[in-house]
Amino acid sequence: MTGQLEALVQLHPLREGLWHTLITALYRNGRQADALAAYGRVRDILAEELGLDPGRDLQALEASVLQQVPWSAAAPARQPVGNQQPVGNLPRLSSPLIGRTSDLDVLGAQLEQDALVTLTGPAGVGKTRLAIELARQAAAPDGVWLIRLDAADATTNLLQAVAETMHLPGERMLLERLASTECLLVLDNCEHVVGPAADLASLLLDAAPRLTVLATSQLPLGLDGESVYPLEPLPITESVQLFTYRAAEIRRQFVLDDDTAPVVEQLCQALDGLPLAIELAAARVRSLSVREIARRLDDRFGLLRDPTSRSPERRRVLAAAIAWSYELLFPDDQRGLQALSCFVGGAPLPAVESVLAVLGVPQSSAVDVISRLADRSLVTLTVTAGGSSRYHLLDSIRAFAVGRLRDAGSADDALAAHAHWFGRAAQDAAATIRGPAQPRWLAFVHDERSNIDAALAWSARHDPLLGVRIANGFGWAWVVLGDGIAGAHRVRSAREAAEHDAGVGPRDRVTSLLLAGWLEASAGNVVRAEDDLDRALGEAIALNDEQSRADAQRHLAFLRLQQARPDDAAELAFQSADAARQRGLAWERAAGLLLGAAGSMMLGEIATAAAAADEAVRLLTPIGDSWGLVHAEAILGGIAQAAHRFDDASHYLENAAAASERLGFLGQAAYHLTRLGRVRHQAGQLQAASETLTLAIQAAIRGSDPRMAATARINLARVMRATGQHDAAQALLHQCDDWYRTAGGGDGALLTRALLAAASDSDDADLEAMVDQARLAGDHEAGVVMLDALALRVAQRGQLTTAQQLLATADDAALAAVNIVDEVDRLDAHRARELISGERQALSATSPARGRDTHPVRRKIFGPNGPGSRLIPPGRLAPGSARYRSGPGTPPAARRLYPAAVRSGSRAGSG
Repeated sequence: MTGQLEALVQLHPLREGLWHTLITALYRNGRQADALAAYGRVRDILAEELGLDPGRDLQALEASVLQQVPWSAAAPARQPVGNQQPVGNLPRLSSPLIGRTSDLDVLGAQLEQDALVTLTGPAGVGKTRLAIELARQAAAPDGVWLIRLDAADATTNLLQAVAETMHLPGERMLLERLASTECLLVLDNCEHVVGPAADLASLLLDAAPRLTVLATSQLPLGLDGESVYPLEPLPITESVQLFTYRAAEIRRQFVLDDDTAPVVEQLCQALDGLPLAIELAAARVRSLSVREIARRLDDRFGLLRDPTSRSPERRRVLAAAIAWSYELLFPDDQRGLQALSCFVGGAPLPAVESVLAVLGVPQSSAVDVISRLADRSLVTLTVTAGGSSRYHLLDSIRAFAVGRLRDAGSADDALAAHAHWFGRAAQDAAATIRGPAQPRWLAFVHDERSNIDAALAWSARHDPLLGVRIANGFGWAWVVLGDGIAGAHRVRSAREAAEHDAGVGPRDRVTSLLLAGWLEASAGNVVRAEDDLDRALGEAIALNDEQSRADAQRHLAFLRLQQARPDDAAELAFQSADAARQRGLAWERAAGLLLGAAGSMMLGEIATAAAAADEAVRLLTPIGDSWGLVHAEAILGGIAQAAHRFDDASHYLENAAAASERLGFLGQAAYHLTRLGRVRHQAGQLQAASETLTLAIQAAIRGSDPRMAATARINLARVMRATGQHDAAQALLHQCDDWYRTAGGGDGALLTRALLAAASDSDDADLEAMVDQARLAGDHEAGVVMLDALALRVAQRGQLTTAQQLLATADDAALAAVNIVDEVDRLDAHRARELISGERQALSATSPARGRDTHPVRRKIFGPNGPGSRLIPPGRLAPGSARYRSGPGTPPAARRLYPAAVRSGSRAGSG
C-alpha cells in the first residue's frame, strides 16, 4: 500500500491529498520517523515549486505524529468550513448584503449540485456582490478564489491570470494544485471575454474533478452542463431597505418616516430596483433631500454618480456601468437598443422591426438582434395573455439608449417610424374591431396605451393629421374599454392640434366629434358631450351625408340615456337603426336597436324593448361583436328585471358580468354586477345582493370607474339598511357624498343626499327643500325617498291624513320612475303604512264602520325581508291610480312635484 502511494506522490508531487494519505499510512504502520520524513519532503517540494507552506490538514497531521496521537485520530476528518480560517482572496465586504435571501438559497443549492453556475443579469443588478456573498457561504474546504476579469481583453492569458491570482508560478502548477483540491473559483465579469472565459472554465473543470466554478456575466458562457441563474432587480421592499441602509450610513440623521417613505418607494421604482442605481441615489443624501433626488431623476446620469467614491468608474457612475455593456455590442445590436428606446412600457416585435428597418437593420436580422440583447440581459421578454411577445428595457437602459439615438442623429427618423406604425395599426383596428378581432384589438390597445400616447404626442408636434388617424382609429377601443375621460382627451387633443395646424377633413372631424361625445357622455360629462354631438350632427347635415347623420343620431341616443331622456333616446336610436337597415349596415342597425331597447325599457315599453334586443342579438351573433352581445345580454336581463322575472334577469346579468370580466371590460363588469346586485335585492336575496354589490365596487375600482363604484355603494347601502345595518349604510352613503361633492355631482348625488337626510334628524323644512331640489332636477327616485321620509315623520306624530296624502304623492312619483323605484326601496313608506293601518284598526275597534273603505286589505309587496304581504290602508289602490292625487292637505313641495301620475323619463344607471 505505501509503495503504491510512494509512486503516486512521485508522479504528482504537488497533490497534498496524496501526501496526506501516505503520511497517515506510514504512521498507521508504526513508521513515525518515515511519516515525519515524508512530511519534510512535501514541505520542501511545495516551498521550492510554489513558494508555499503545506496546507492546514498536513500541518495538523504533522503535529499529531509529533505528539504520537493514536493513528485513528491522526487523520481526522476535515473540519467544517466554519471552523477554519478562510483560504483564498475574497474581499472583506464593508457592509452587509441587503435582501437576496431567496437568491442565495437557490444559488447555494445549485453550487452543491452543479460544477458550473453562471449568474447573469444587466449592469448594476448586483451580480458581483451576490457572487461574493455566495462564495463566503459555500462549502469549499480548500478555498475560494475570486478571479476578476474586468481588465482582461482578447490578448489576456486567462489561465495565467488565474495562476497569478492564486500565487502559483505557472499554468502547470495551477492545474496540479486544482486537481487535488476541492475549491471554488469565482470568474467575475466574463461578458467582454465570454469565449475565452468559457474555454478557461472548460479546461479547469476537465482537469479538476472536485472544482466548482461560479461565473458572473451579462450572458451565459454557453457550455454544456452550465447552470444559468438570471438575477432580477430587487423587489420594491428590498429596494427601499437598501436605499434606507445606505442613506443612513452616509447621513446618520436619515430616517424613513411617513413623509419620506412614499418618495423613496417611487424613487426605487423609477430606478428599476437596480442596486447600483439605488446606492448611487442614496449617496446623494449627503447634499440633497429625498424629494430633491427624485425631482432630479430626469437627468439620472448626471445625478447617479458618486464623486467621493474610490471605486472603478463603472461601479460609481451609472452611465459608465451601462456604457460598459453598450460598447460590447455589435453595431446592429446597439441600433436594436436605440430602436427599443422609442417605445414606452414595452414593444411588440412587428413595431420594433419597423423602427429597426429605418435604422438600417433588415427585418430578417431583427429577431437575431433581439435575441442577442436578451442573452445579454439588456432586454426582457413578457408574453401577453393573447400569446404575443413584448420586449422591455429597464428605464435606466432606455434613457441611456435614447441619448445614443440622439447622438447618432437618428431620433427623428426612428420616432417617425414608431408613430406611423401605430397609425397603420389604428386604421386596421377601426376596420375590424366590431367583429371577431375585437378581443385582440382591446388587448393591444390596453397593452400599448403608453406607446399610443407617445405616438400621439409626436404627431401633435410633427404630423397632426396622423394624430387624428391614430385617435379616431383607436377611439372605439377606448369606448369599449371604458376609457371615458382619458379617451375623450386623446381624441379631442388630436383634432384640435390638426385644426390648429392644417385643418381636418370633414368626415374625420365628424368621427372625432362622435367619439369624443360618446366617451364624454360615458364619463358623465354630458354638457361637453352634447356640444360635441350637436356639432357632429350639424356637420353631417351640412355634408348631406346620411350615414354620418345616422351615426350622429345613434351617439346622441346614448347621450340622451345618460341624461335620463328615454323618449328622445328611443326616437333617435330607432331612426338611426332604420337608416342603417336601408344601407344594409348590420352592426350599425344592431347598435341602434340596442340603444332603442334601453330607452324603451326605461319608458316601460317592455315588448318594444324585447323585440329590439332580440333582433340586435340576431344581427350581432354572425358579426361576432363581443361588446354588442354583452350589452344585448344585459338589456335582456333588464327586461326580465322589469317584468319581475328575477331568475331570468340574474341569468342574463351573470352572463354579461362574466363575459365582461373575461374580455377585460372592467367598467362594464362593474355595471352588470351592480345591476345583478339590484336584482337580487329585489328578489329578497339580501345576502347574495350584498356580496354581489361588494364585488361590483371592487370591479369598479379595478376599472378606475369611481362613478360606478359610487352607484354600487348606494345600492349596497340600501341593502344594509334593509338588514338593519344602519351605521354601515350611513358610512357608505357619506363616502359616496364626499366623492360626489369632490367630483362636482352628477347622477346619484341627489339620491345620496336624500338617503342621508331620510335617516338624519333633519326637520321637515329641510326635507321639503330637498323635495323641491328633486323636482327641479327631475330626479323622481330622490323625490320618492324624501316623500316617504316625510310621510313617516308625520305619521309618527299622528297626522295620519297628511301622511296618507304624502304616500299617495310618493306613489305617483314611484310610478314616474316605475323601472327604477321598487317596493324594496321604500322602507319608510312601509313603516308609515303600518302606523296608519295600526291607528285605523284601533279606531275601528272603538267606532262603528263608516263607508266601504273602513277595512284594510292585504296586498302582496316586497318588504325589507323579502316577498310577503302587508295590510294596506283603506282605499289604497295600485300606485298611480286615479284615486291617488295630491289633496289640499299635502305639503306644497309634494303637490308641486307630482300633481298627477304621468309617465316620464327616469334616472339612468340604477334600475
